[in-house]
Amino acid sequence: MIQEKQQTGFPSLDKPWLKYYDKEVINATLPKATLYNYLLNNTIEFQDKIAINYYNKNYTYRDIINQINITASALENLGVRKGEIVTICTINSPETIFLIFALNKIGAIANLIYGVSTESEIKKYIEETNTKFVFTLDIFQNKFQKLLEQEIIEDVIVIESNIVEMSLSITNGFVSWEKFISLNTLSSRTENNEKEVAIITYTGGTTGGSKGVMQSSEGILANVWQYCNMKINLDSNSKWLLVFPLFISFGVFSLLIPLSQGMTIIIRTPMADSIADLCKEFKPNHIMYGPAFWEAFANDNEDLDLSYLIEPMTGGDTLLPSVEEKLNNYLLDHGCYYRIMNGYGMSELGPGISINCKNAYESGSVGVPFVKNIVSAFDVDTGEELTYGKRGELCVCAPSMMVGYINNPDETNKVIIKHKDGKLWVHTGDLGYISENGFIHLVGRIKRYMLCIANGVQKKVFSLDIEKVLNENPYIEKSVVVPMDDTIKNQVPVAYIKLKDFHNNNLVEKDLIKYCEEKLDDIFRPVKYFFVNEFPLTKVGKIDYRALEMKAEMQ
Repeated sequence: MIQEKQQTGFPSLDKPWLKYYDKEVINATLPKATLYNYLLNNTIEFQDKIAINYYNKNYTYRDIINQINITASALENLGVRKGEIVTICTINSPETIFLIFALNKIGAIANLIYGVSTESEIKKYIEETNTKFVFTLDIFQNKFQKLLEQEIIEDVIVIESNIVEMSLSITNGFVSWEKFISLNTLSSRTENNEKEVAIITYTGGTTGGSKGVMQSSEGILANVWQYCNMKINLDSNSKWLLVFPLFISFGVFSLLIPLSQGMTIIIRTPMADSIADLCKEFKPNHIMYGPAFWEAFANDNEDLDLSYLIEPMTGGDTLLPSVEEKLNNYLLDHGCYYRIMNGYGMSELGPGISINCKNAYESGSVGVPFVKNIVSAFDVDTGEELTYGKRGELCVCAPSMMVGYINNPDETNKVIIKHKDGKLWVHTGDLGYISENGFIHLVGRIKRYMLCIANGVQKKVFSLDIEKVLNENPYIEKSVVVPMDDTIKNQVPVAYIKLKDFHNNNLVEKDLIKYCEEKLDDIFRPVKYFFVNEFPLTKVGKIDYRALEMKAEMQ
């Protein structure tokens, strides 16, 4: 282990978090394998053990390897080739898992998209990736009807969800999962390049709109391996509850961890059940859930025996210190001797960056960096690294770094930047600091997106997506869109507009409302328009988005 005493005061040089790791882990080599080969090699001794519990059906490790190979063969005979991108628009299901690994086996790429996305968003994802084949659930299949009619895609393979009756007949480009599987010949090639793109998930960057994040097998497994070496009790006899959606990078991450350790995964529809109900039914040892669910769990204060729970984990949103304390007290009072494991991550990093665990815990933080990661805060204006306790933009240098944004080198280069030390760093867009003990603390966001609620579902809405449409309007010289709090929709977009010439603002606003109704889906339409002569700037001449957000709240 390294010495605890810091030599320079700069986290990237001192790496104070390494004191929580064994020397063997610090010096270990990261795995070099594809996702398929990693699963195959890590599960040899668990073949007859139950790998997946999906409602009323169990699959052993032998079963899932067989199903992956059958699916890989069917994909090849469907016409999927090495390097081809195949879109998967589902929720958690065994078929989704088989597809992810089967595509990886034959060297193809899984493009994971959200079924609640609008038809225009889905069309963008399809065209951006040049997708010919789509796999989806029956509840989402109608969103692909026009794409089939326009011959943008060739086939849509439909998986029955057992949630509703089939909404469309399996004809005219729609193919049932059963018919697709019947294409298999029990043989398929195996491609073994861990550095090539394996998965695409969708997220937003520091300054840009929604983008496809390309992740390699090597990068994803670097993340998984590091998590598994955090001195966490990952026993093969444990039960792992998987409720994070598999269309996000964290869902894939939380699938690979238990599978690589020979655990039994309990797979359920994402976020459909309360933690208490799942605990009563399954007594899982490992649970990853969002902060809001953990807060509700503590507030309900049910009289449960939680002595079996060894990894209560959360991330993806702010966990208030008061909630953290209340939750930890509740866990302890009910027999769980592990505190809530608050973590931090982003899709561009595969997604894990840091986590609190039993042997490395600092209240109010999002944990210590994974062993091979380097994390520090940098001055937003000057780019200089900051010392302990000083707040700036959090940047990460990690082996799990994304390959890049698909078809978007400009945005990739805005997020992955070479610093003076010669290393490539991911700029997270989050504000925070590193404590002297090596823990990461978040204090805010500089990412330009908002969290809006539409039809009961929370969705990220990216400012750049709206600005791009507004800036195409002939009246507008430049627009800036920022979030404003809303009691019903959580956050809504408002637009600051600089016009090209003098116009009557009232008339322009009426035209813009009509224009946005034609060009944007409801959730993307600004609820207010503010006309300005100039935009406020930071001291280095950049638009001051935070000043505009504060102004919007006061108007």
